[in-house]
Amino acid sequence: MTPATPLSQPRTPGFTTGVRALFRGVHYVLATPQTWPYACVPALLLTLLLGAAGWSTTRWVFPAIQAALPSGESSAGQVLWAGTSGLLAVGVFLLGASLAFALTPPLSGPALERIVTLRERSLAVPERAPLGFFAEIWCGFRAQIFVLIGVVPVLAALWLAELLLPPLVVITVPLKLVVTSLALAWNLLDYPLTLRGVRMRERYLLFTRFKGPCLGFGAAFAVLFWIPCGCQIVLLPIGAAAATELVWQLLASDPDVLSELPRPLSSDR
Repeated sequence: MTPATPLSQPRTPGFTTGVRALFRGVHYVLATPQTWPYACVPALLLTLLLGAAGWSTTRWVFPAIQAALPSGESSAGQVLWAGTSGLLAVGVFLLGASLAFALTPPLSGPALERIVTLRERSLAVPERAPLGFFAEIWCGFRAQIFVLIGVVPVLAALWLAELLLPPLVVITVPLKLVVTSLALAWNLLDYPLTLRGVRMRERYLLFTRFKGPCLGFGAAFAVLFWIPCGCQIVLLPIGAAAATELVWQLLASDPDVLSELPRPLSSDR
């Protein structure tokens, strides 16, 4: 078992506190073999879901599209028929791949909960009662729903604004970066906070009190979105571990925020 390690934080957490939390999450997961089986779950789930999307597209969707489209008698007609069928099948696969990327984080909820538990234990945070397998999955779905409802429309509006008025790009691009960073921070911090029963309104108060650290944490994780091949999903366990440390670091710095929650039993101020 990984020994408890004290939290260390500046007197006033700032933007760099959130950035450092991500790097500490990387160090913790790499240095803690107990987390490795759980850290593999998101990547394995994504691989299985993408494989299922590819197999079903090849096995059922592509033949069904070919059967539904009229085939031409000429060589050009045959080429057009095959090309159209292939393009439609690729479109269906991409839709299935998008669904796979959306489903992987919530379905990985139970594994991420184990990482949160291990990280809290290493930080000497008092134990909590487990939520249960399906409740943990629902926590992940709820975080995804918030992003879809609250963030996607904002990003779409900013994209439309810069499309209609290109000079606004100097305003919309920074705004999109801020919105994306805060959305990622909200999504990742959902894991340790929801497992402690923190409601959305209370979580909002935590965000408003610690805007700098939350923005820094989300911005650091947003950099991973520039890495291809679904690296965001692969590094999701690191995000959960880092979010756990950041939550308790922030709470240890201010006893008045979410005072109903326990504080780490040992901390280095």
